Amino acid sequence: MTYTVTLETFSGSTKKINLSSKGQVAQFINTYPTQLPVGVSVKVACDSLGISGTLRGTRTLTNSN
Repeated sequence: MTYTVTLETFSGSTKKINLSSKGQVAQFINTYPTQLPVGVSVKVACDSLGISGTLRGTRTLTNSN
């Protein structure tokens, strides 16, 4: 079975990501916020698992001098 995770920005753009297991969905939802900068949020949903909510970014940008 394929699980489709839908990401939606608050401006309305969407992206669908297909994952092959519940574990992959859980891992994606747990790790994706670390890829988003602080202050950035996206809506997330996986209808087949009844999941919906908001992911908030936790990555802090650093100066690479």
